[in-house]
Formats: sequence, structure tokens, C-alpha cells
Amino acid sequence: MSLRQSMSGLHTWSGLLVSWLLFVVIFSGSLSCFEPELTRWMLPQLHQAPQPAVGVDQVHAALVERAPKAHAYWMLPPTERGPYWTAGWVPSDLSAFRSFLIDAQTGEELPKTVGGGFFFELHYGLHAGTPGIYIVGIAGMFMLVAMVSGVIVHRRIFKDFFTLRPKAARQRSWLDAHNVLGVVGLPFHVLLAYTGLVIFITLYMQAGIKVAYKGDFERFEHEVQHAFEREELGRPAKPPKPLSRMVERAREQWGDDSRVGWINLEHPNDASSMVQVRKAIGWGMINDQRTVSFDAGSGALLHVQPPYGGGYKTYAWLTGLHMAQFGGTLVRVLYLLLGLAGCGMIFGGLQVWVAKREARGSAGLGLVRTLNAAVCGGLPLASLGLLAASRLLPAELAQRDRWEITSFVVVWLLALLHAAWRQGSGRTAREQALVAAVLALGLPLLGLFGPEPGRLTSSLARGDWLLAGVDLALLLSGALCAALAWRLGRPRAPETRARRRERVEGEYA
Repeated sequence: MSLRQSMSGLHTWSGLLVSWLLFVVIFSGSLSCFEPELTRWMLPQLHQAPQPAVGVDQVHAALVERAPKAHAYWMLPPTERGPYWTAGWVPSDLSAFRSFLIDAQTGEELPKTVGGGFFFELHYGLHAGTPGIYIVGIAGMFMLVAMVSGVIVHRRIFKDFFTLRPKAARQRSWLDAHNVLGVVGLPFHVLLAYTGLVIFITLYMQAGIKVAYKGDFERFEHEVQHAFEREELGRPAKPPKPLSRMVERAREQWGDDSRVGWINLEHPNDASSMVQVRKAIGWGMINDQRTVSFDAGSGALLHVQPPYGGGYKTYAWLTGLHMAQFGGTLVRVLYLLLGLAGCGMIFGGLQVWVAKREARGSAGLGLVRTLNAAVCGGLPLASLGLLAASRLLPAELAQRDRWEITSFVVVWLLALLHAAWRQGSGRTAREQALVAAVLALGLPLLGLFGPEPGRLTSSLARGDWLLAGVDLALLLSGALCAALAWRLGRPRAPETRARRRERVEGEYA
């Protein structure tokens, strides 16, 4: 058996077993490139993007009022992409942190929304905590195996990159699409799969830390990052000095024009209370988030985090590469398009698997068809359902963010039931494409009847292309889905002798 033949089964099954999970991870990661823009789009109150007027001390006061006995507070200042304050706290029992958004102009709490962060959490952890991160990591390893074996199996892959035959036999045309989309994004997908694993390397590969540091992960992180911590003293805290002054002094320590990315107040009710001001991520490749620490009660400078060492600088560089923290909007658009190309590559490979086994009546064919439609068609539908819910749900609705998540889950379950009912037939794809077209085209039109700041026409008039881009992307997606539904609705031409030959040859390709 040749190397190519031995790799064929590995490529098929390493790709198939995690393909639906990888589709979810890559699709949600692609949308996460525009996480702040999606959050802003989901809240029409933010569409005018006024100049921030609310300072860190006002946000701190709002946090103290809401959670006076919290273990820690944290605050993220407004940015050009996300013109709002994000404020949160860790409860005294150290349970899951809570957060809310604050209008940077008025200081009022904004309506609850999961925002674009919903897709980011789905991307790296499936909303399942640490087990979800492990599951995504395993899928990432399978993805690397599938890509390497795929290059070996498709020996003419780069030559076939220039061969796309949409009118060929079904299996051959899907194989062409799978190859073309795979080659287009091959370096990108290899890099993103690898860097995604590197980001959680201390979680996936803990043996070295357990041996060298006796399992003391905090000491490891402090040595690697030169971080600073204070032990709680068990005595009441003094009233904190104004945080705004500490923020100014932190910027003086950095000695450049860097923005503030994070303000953290550790154990505010203890005498060891400490304010940490973290540097915002810049435009460079390295994820430089050095921190300056102050005593909260006196305002005294405690620690200035030095520049990263070589090892951590490499880690920060790879993190920045994965998160598209360089190059601005153009790079994020490229990441989005290449990510969607990866979704197309996965779907094309699944369709090749189905087409290759249809004539044989292989076991499990119906299940794979149903999963293809439920995941590859259902996830985009559920995402559109989430966006629709964010615009339709009343701003004052209690637990509004929970209702958004419920809408996402319900739409996805309906897509699954629809796929199971149709058994993944050709009508499934056409009907799902029609629904997606209606939702995607309807959302910008729905905005025209909502509050004035939330209209596409208003965004265009202000020259707010970051916000208008979300509506324009929805219109483009809706048009593509409508075109796909129309194409799938056309009667299929009878199979000619040439197509039959292509299909038979494809079964042995």
C-alpha cells in the first residue's frame, strides 16, 4: 500500500469525525473577528457612537453600588470599535463573574445582550467551560492531521486549484470545490489551527509545569509574565483614591500613546486592595498588555510589569496572529473571508463523502446528510435568529440576554428537526437557504422601521462604515442565499454519458 493510499482513510475519517464541530468552531471564529461591531449592531442605542463622557470613577461607583461585597471589579474602557464601557465583578464566593455594559455618554446601563462575545465563547469553548476548551483542542489536532493527510492524498491539489467544474458530475464538482477552497486558505488554516492550540498550551500540556513548579500554576504565570499579586491581609480596606489619577500615572509609565485596555480592582474590601491598569492591545502583532499596579488606598505605585521575555513574547506574537490584532479592518475582513472559505471546504468534503457513498447505500448515509444540513445550514440560521432576537426583544425585558440565547437554540433545534424530517435531501438545502435569505435581507430592512440611529441609511450618512458594514454584509449574504435557493430549485438535467463516466471515475479518485 502506497503512502497516498494509507493516508486516504486517515484523511477521510479524521476529517469526518470532527467536521461538524470544526464547522461550528470556524464559523463562530470568523464572526468573532467583528465581535465589538456585532455587539454595537445589536444595541441601536450605541449606533451614534458619541464621544465618551463617563470616566472610570463613575463606572467604579456603579460597580460598588451593584456589588459592594465583590471579590474584584474590572472595567474595560470604550474603543472606536466598541464605544461603551464593559464593567464586571467577581462575587465574594468566587463564582462565575457577572458583567454589564454602560453607555459611555450617559452612564446608564445598556440593555442586556450576549453581543458578539457569544460567538467568541462558542469559538474557543463551545460555552462549556474548561471541558469545551479541551474538546475544541482535540478538534484542532484532528484538523491539522486532516490538512496534512489531505495534501498527500490530493497529489495534484495545486494543479487542481485551477480546475473548478461546477457543471460536472455532482461528486466531481464538490471535490473541485473542496480542493480549491482548501488550497486558497491552506496556510491560513494551518496557522490558525496551530496558534489556537498554542493559546491554551498550559491547559493542554501541564506535565512540565506540574514537575518544575510542583503544580503551582500561579507561580509559573508570575515568573513567565513578571506579574504582581498581593496576599489578602484580612483587615478592612481604606477608601480608594480616584482611579482616574492612577490611570494617568500608568500611561506615564508606559511612555507612549498606548490606550488603557483594562482596569482591575483586586479584593476591594481588604487592606491589600490593589488597582491594576493594563495596556490596551495595539496595532502590532505582539499582544502587549503590560500592567501597572497601585495600592488602592494610598495610590502608591507598587509594580511596573517589565517588557516580555523572549519566550512569552513569542507566545504573545502567536496570540496576536490568531486574534488578528494587526492590520486593522482589512486584515479582519480577510480573516472573515478565509474562515468562511474554510467552512466551505468542510462542507464540500462532507458532500464528497455523501456523493461517493450514495450509489452504494452505505450505512450512516442518512445520519451524515441530516447532520450536514443541521450544522452547516442550521448554525447560520441560528446566528441570524440571534441577531433578529436582539433587535425584536424589548430593551426593558428581564433577562433579555437569556432570551437571545434561547432564540439561538430554538432556531437551531428547528433546523435540526427540519433536516431530520427531510432526511437531508436536496429540498432541505433549498428551504434553509430561502429562510436564511429572508432573515438576512429582512434584518437591515427591519432596522429602517426601528429607532433612527439603528438604520443603515443613518450609518451611511454618518460615514460609520464599521456599523454599516454589518448591514451590508447581511444584505450580501441574503442575496447569495437567495441565488443559491434559486439554483437549487432548478430542475436537474438528466445524467449524460460523460457525467456518468465522471461520477464513476470520481468514486475511485
